[in-house]
Parts: sequence; structure tokens; C-alpha cells
Amino acid sequence: TQHPDLNISNTMKILKIAVTGSAGSGKSIVCQRFKAIGLVTLDCDIIARQVVKPGEPGFENIVEMFGQSVIQKDGTLDRKHLRNIIVDDAVLRRKMEAALHPQILRQMRSQIENAVYADEKAVAVEVPLLFESGMEKQFDVTIVVEAQDTDLVKRISNRDNVSTENAQKMLGLQMAQKDKIAMADHVVVNKGTMAELFESVDNLFGEIKKEFLTT
Repeated sequence: TQHPDLNISNTMKILKIAVTGSAGSGKSIVCQRFKAIGLVTLDCDIIARQVVKPGEPGFENIVEMFGQSVIQKDGTLDRKHLRNIIVDDAVLRRKMEAALHPQILRQMRSQIENAVYADEKAVAVEVPLLFESGMEKQFDVTIVVEAQDTDLVKRISNRDNVSTENAQKMLGLQMAQKDKIAMADHVVVNKGTMAELFESVDNLFGEIKKEFLTT
């Protein structure tokens, strides 16, 4: 058994920041800025992809639920086909999230504990469904990135190469922006230039640092 003193949470208190927001809000850009100012950054979407790689338990879970039609010729998951299924089937979507959520959580914790903290003793994790999945309890600070609804639809449509109608449908599956904002500790508004967004992130981290990281 590991000696308690070797546990990272005892030897080095890492400030855990969650960055969330609707699809297309600019969460990734906010996390890129956190990385540029010296934080460790993780992305739950990437972790979710890692837990459903062929050979991983998450892959088996999905094949059991959805059948062979979600497997591509190369043996990996057909993510686009899977997304089309779950957009229209709430029961299957919740079933899939319930199966994968503990695996994503375990992997996230492991990556936080094993990361190298050189500049700031803080990690920013991009968590698309933070409040929907109840993951906010895992973090010290929660941040919502807010953008205009018209921008969200436009960005999703361009990014995922889907129709405006499908982009709106994807947004409809997520908690409304106003509800996320009500639950979050901080809001970063992404309605101006990139420089303004970066300045907001820098200023916010200055505030968070004063509250949590000053000894």
C-alpha cells in the first residue's frame, strides 16, 4: 500500500479548476490560455476518447449497447454515427454516459496526480458536461465560458460540419447557458476579440491565485 505521505494530495496541494460551457463557447481557447500562463491542462473529451479505444472496457461497453454498426473498418468507433444515434435517443445516451463516466473520472484523477507541475500548482480541466454529470464536486473552482447563442450554433455547425438544425439539437441536449452560469463560481465572457478573452482569463487567474494559491 502506498504510504499516505507519498499521496500527491498530501505532499502538494494542486488547485483543480474546471472549465465548462456550451458546445462552441470557446472552452478550448480558454484552456489554451491557461496552458500559456503555466497551468497543466487536461481535456475530458480526449480522456473520453482514450477510455473507448479498442481493448479498453469503455469500448466493450459501447459495442454491447449499440452493436457492431458503431465499429469502423479499422476496428475503432465510428464516433459520428454514434453521435447521431445518441442525439436522437436520450435513454441510450444516459446509459452510455453512466457506463463511461466512472472510467473518465478515474482516468482524469490519475492524470491530475501524475502530471508535472512546473510553473503553477494548478490544473485546468475542460469538462463539457460538468454540471450535467455532477463532476463539479471534483474541483476547487468552476468556470463557465459564455458566448452568444448565434455564435454557438455557427461554431458547432462549422466545426462538426453539421446543419444549423443539428447544431441546435446538440445544444438542446446540454444545460442552458444561464443555468450553468448560475451554478459556476466564475464566468468568462467570449463575445469580443481573442485579446479580450485572453485578458479576461489572465485577470481571472490573478483573482483565483490570490484566493487559493497565496501562502
